[in-house]
Amino acid sequence: MKFSVLGPAGTFADAAAKAYLKTQPLTNVTFDYHPTFDQVYQAVSGDNLGLLPLENQLDGYVSATLQRLQTANVTEIGEVTIPVDFGLVANVADLQQIKRLYVQFKTEGQCQKLLSTIPNVQIITTSSKMISLEKFQSGQPGDAAIIPQSQMGDLSAPLMMDNVADQDDNSTRFIVFKSRRAHLDRLAQQTLVTDQFKAPLFVTPAFNDHPGTLYNILGYFAASQLNLVALMSLPTKTQLGVYSFYLEVSGTRDQQADLFKTLERMAANYQVHPLGYYAV
Repeated sequence: MKFSVLGPAGTFADAAAKAYLKTQPLTNVTFDYHPTFDQVYQAVSGDNLGLLPLENQLDGYVSATLQRLQTANVTEIGEVTIPVDFGLVANVADLQQIKRLYVQFKTEGQCQKLLSTIPNVQIITTSSKMISLEKFQSGQPGDAAIIPQSQMGDLSAPLMMDNVADQDDNSTRFIVFKSRRAHLDRLAQQTLVTDQFKAPLFVTPAFNDHPGTLYNILGYFAASQLNLVALMSLPTKTQLGVYSFYLEVSGTRDQQADLFKTLERMAANYQVHPLGYYAV
């Protein structure tokens, strides 16, 4: 089995994939590393697995992932959350001597306190923290990078700063998925291995927005006593002002029938795009 993740080896995505495998009875797994979100998504086929970051504790949801899930033919089969922290390395003696800083696009929002102390630095965003490290190592005087804290012990540089995230208790949640469209009838037949579930989905109003649209959508879950744990709006890109709603619903094993009856009722009035149903 191939497991496609953001690479190279040593990224938080790599650590998350390995943490997920410790909880699963899977064997003969080969890691398949890719530098970009789109390449990870495109690499997953058949019974192989993919993993992408979904949410960071400090910087919120990862739009690059949500935008793919909005129209993707995937089935999420699980999630994993790992702690994340970052260090800074620079080939100068002082922060104020840094000219260029390589930082992964999502990491930038988690290190605002540090960045506020060096406002004149040129920030160059990258697709992964390990690529930031590679850019720094092959760079020139004045370069710096924010990298995984786990890599700091293997490096030597004139300036090294540990734990530069805005707060210590930072974490990122990743989703694990297969490349097959999720269908409500098939998901409803699954048996949970724990008592708790999570069901992510997109709901898109069939017509233009009107007063009470979101209220009506949320009312389905309230009436069924289902817990809504996430709500995000994304443009459908068909025209200005038209949005889809990303939702995550949680509940217990004995609410499984209620969940799928509710989603079937919603599908009569809205475009319902299920993404998965899995134990947490």
